[in-house]
Amino acid sequence: MRSSNPAIKKVRNLNEAVGFGAANPATYGGVGLKVMYYLALTIVSAIVFIALPLGNATTGVLIGMLIVGMICGFLACTSPKATMICGSIYCVAEGAMIGLISALFDALVQGVIIMALLSTVLTLAVIALLYFTGVVRVGSKFRRFIMSALIALVLSQLVFMLLALFVPSVSTAFYGSFWLQLIITVVFIVIAALSLFTDFDDITMIVENGMDKSCEWMAAYGLVLTLIWLYLEFLKLAVLILGNRD
Repeated sequence: MRSSNPAIKKVRNLNEAVGFGAANPATYGGVGLKVMYYLALTIVSAIVFIALPLGNATTGVLIGMLIVGMICGFLACTSPKATMICGSIYCVAEGAMIGLISALFDALVQGVIIMALLSTVLTLAVIALLYFTGVVRVGSKFRRFIMSALIALVLSQLVFMLLALFVPSVSTAFYGSFWLQLIITVVFIVIAALSLFTDFDDITMIVENGMDKSCEWMAAYGLVLTLIWLYLEFLKLAVLILGNRD
């Protein structure tokens, strides 16, 4: 069972070189507590920023949080020790963005927040059940597929942004097509959901290989990162479906 996470690879290689497990090894309970910590930060941040009377400053706050989230999100992946601090800041920034975006969408189409939350929780439960009962096993081919899909998604997003910037008709055509938006959003949801399998596999690998307890932060951060992504995609799907039901 091998992880593609660079920080986890570093710790695993160190453990193998020494030849012994960590003196204070990671546990499933420890990972679970850190997942709840990150989720609590995200949720509290979302609630606080929804309640703040930002007014015309909303756009500026969104952009600022986006920049902070991108920087801290990258730094959090550099090492398990950096994940605790940078991951926490990332969750606060993402929570602010999620809160503001969710409030905006729910004002336009009521009920989308509940639909997105329930869909995210249900997907998490199903993926966890399939993984921990052994119905779905994560191998090297599965990981390569997920990695390739993620790279393809990032590149396609960058290409779309560049095209939309220099060819406005591209953006108009995309946002003017309900079915095109629906198909792309569903594809993103499928990839995000499948990524949960690799997150659970990383957690299992960290615990079963007796890696250091600091790796719990990396494992928890990876899972929460995917859950945030999954929620945002379900939120977009809810807006598309409920907003076009008439």
